[in-house]
Amino acid sequence: MRLQALFVGILAASAEAATLHRGRCTSRTPRVPWSTLTAAEKSAYIQADLCLLSLPAQSIDSDVVSSRWDELVYSHAAQVDYIHEVGAFLPWHRYWDEPLDAGNLTASIMFDPEADTSFGGNGTGPNSCVQDGPFANTTLHIQDDLSYTETCLRRIFDDKQFSLGAQSAVDECMAKETFIDFWHCIERGPHSAGHGGVAGTMISVAVSPGDPIFWLHHTYLDKLFSDWQSQNLTTRLTEIGGSNLQDLTAGEGGPPGGGEGNFTVQPSDPDPRFVDYFNDGGNVTTLNHTLWSAGIMANATIADVMDATGDYVCAEYS
Repeated sequence: MRLQALFVGILAASAEAATLHRGRCTSRTPRVPWSTLTAAEKSAYIQADLCLLSLPAQSIDSDVVSSRWDELVYSHAAQVDYIHEVGAFLPWHRYWDEPLDAGNLTASIMFDPEADTSFGGNGTGPNSCVQDGPFANTTLHIQDDLSYTETCLRRIFDDKQFSLGAQSAVDECMAKETFIDFWHCIERGPHSAGHGGVAGTMISVAVSPGDPIFWLHHTYLDKLFSDWQSQNLTTRLTEIGGSNLQDLTAGEGGPPGGGEGNFTVQPSDPDPRFVDYFNDGGNVTTLNHTLWSAGIMANATIADVMDATGDYVCAEYS
């Protein structure tokens, strides 16, 4: 309940950010696989991450937030139950070519412990802390319930879990005909595989953005969403659905649960008051749905972000 109270308070404080004003997209930002970047480009990206970890917070006033990186983690953790297992999952999380590394994470260029152009290796020691690479000895602060406790960046590689996102699983999702079927397939398949395969910090639905690999994982999922939409742009750029409140009993599958190396869902006690805030006029997700960004940037609607090449996202996948 503390989580909901904090979320409601910040929603009220950032209400003025609900209207988005965006310029025209004249030059799309290319989004390409990590493996195709030059060493200089990889280094620049990692340095930007390190910069966010060191810069003081400027948008969120909270005792648990001290850096710009914390703000990004907080914006995800504060509304975790309202952006997972709901219709807004894919639009809210709008590249790492993951199937290339299915079955052998340790050998991935993403996790080369010796390279300054990687994200460090697997966790080691009794707490599975990452102790090599650019993010060695990183200290994270925010917990699932938005309390403050200093912890290390943790990883516990699980190749079996990561293999659930292999190309065959991706192909199955890409063959789905409706948005709802595609969303369920992606969230409960490749999405869960990435979190469960890297594990450690990534195993927590709420604070998984604390691991820098989270952002590449979700950009990859967004590429899959964009690729699926491109199969039928006329229909799929406006096709949305699902509920705004979680119903984890609906359908088959779901994130694998259990101990270390599996994906666990934060306990949920949804507050129906959020349905009104989302501007859908009910519990069904629509294009009018508001995507909350915790004051870090202006809020958008699902309609704003449905086209990755449009004025809001202004990106192009390859």
